[in-house]
Amino acid sequence: MHLPSAVAAIGLAAALLLPRVAAAQSSPAETALTLEEALALARQRAPALLDAAGRAAEAQGPVAAAASLLNDNPTFQLQAGPRSDPGSPGHPATRGLDLSVGISQAFELGGKGGARRESARAGLELETAHHRDAERRVLGDVAARFLQALHARERLNLAREAEAAARDTASATQRRFEAGDVPVVDVNVARVALARVRAEVAVAEGEEAVQLHQLRAMLGLPLAHPLAIRGELRRLALQPVMEATGVARPDIAALEAELAQADADRRLGRAGAWPDVTAGFMYSREIDEVAYLGTLSVPLPLFDRGDSARVAGEARVRRLQSLLATARTEVDVQVEAARVQHRKRLEAVALLEADALPLLTDNENLARRSYEAGEMGLAEFLLVRRDTLEARAAYLDSLLQAALARVQLAVETGVLP
Repeated sequence: MHLPSAVAAIGLAAALLLPRVAAAQSSPAETALTLEEALALARQRAPALLDAAGRAAEAQGPVAAAASLLNDNPTFQLQAGPRSDPGSPGHPATRGLDLSVGISQAFELGGKGGARRESARAGLELETAHHRDAERRVLGDVAARFLQALHARERLNLAREAEAAARDTASATQRRFEAGDVPVVDVNVARVALARVRAEVAVAEGEEAVQLHQLRAMLGLPLAHPLAIRGELRRLALQPVMEATGVARPDIAALEAELAQADADRRLGRAGAWPDVTAGFMYSREIDEVAYLGTLSVPLPLFDRGDSARVAGEARVRRLQSLLATARTEVDVQVEAARVQHRKRLEAVALLEADALPLLTDNENLARRSYEAGEMGLAEFLLVRRDTLEARAAYLDSLLQAALARVQLAVETGVLP
């Protein structure tokens, strides 16, 4: 065995056994976003949030309309025409001008105006809650996609370091073969190992690109816009979650607002039994006679008494009351499930860091000594390296799952920043 070449190969392999997860380098033209910056950008540009914000703005229209003192505009009436007697054939005699001018206004009875205003305000609260709930869900999706992109970047860094070490190992093995230290099968084994890690690099590059493109779409960024991310997966996975206390989750707040709106609509339907009264004033002149008249119009509620709105409103209220009670129970279950998952994912990370990662260093030292002593062949050494890489990849996967569990807990509790 040629000792200098062997030591060089071992050193390169050892570097692979203890890879460094380096931060991705961004070109000056790229915008490297942190998770907090990505969430802030999502609030400004995410298509789903822009749509929800637009719906909330539209809901201000009924509130503005209901704020008027009266629901209907006053009605102006004008009647005018000449008055004539028969006179001679073909020549009617004009006697004067008849004129009638009046104005009238409809007034709602039975509390219709108040119920309509409460329904409009509840509708605005409903759309506002929908906006906040859409923000909760969209930010959760953006955070999860950001973490997946960060994980893909770190897996790519790991694969590239593996490729560099495998390439150096293959070169060293070729030199040792030419020196007569190892058989040709070692050269073939080293080349196969290099081909495998190169394929893994290609897959990892594609996965990172896909995750960044999907994040770009969530943020509403065009394809030509450069995008890069920065952050440490472990730090994001181990951050504590601040759970909200005493604040209803936005989807629950939306159901409460919808129930309030349904109750107001039900009262509006009940008030339909009260007719709307139209009062007015009229000025009338016939030739030389002038009259000032007050008018009053009252429809008789014999057939249409608001039964449809009342019955539908009562059924809607009962349905929403049941739905709200069920939703509150589901939220408690979902939060507890997310809390348990987050805790167990953190336990898994802690176990790997305490019991697995330190052993990788021991494996590296043992492999080095065995290879130097000629007790381990190249194939066995590459197998140890492969197992070590898989363990480090599994650790990255565990960090990702813990980070995703943290995001899910934040989404369920509604406390995303």
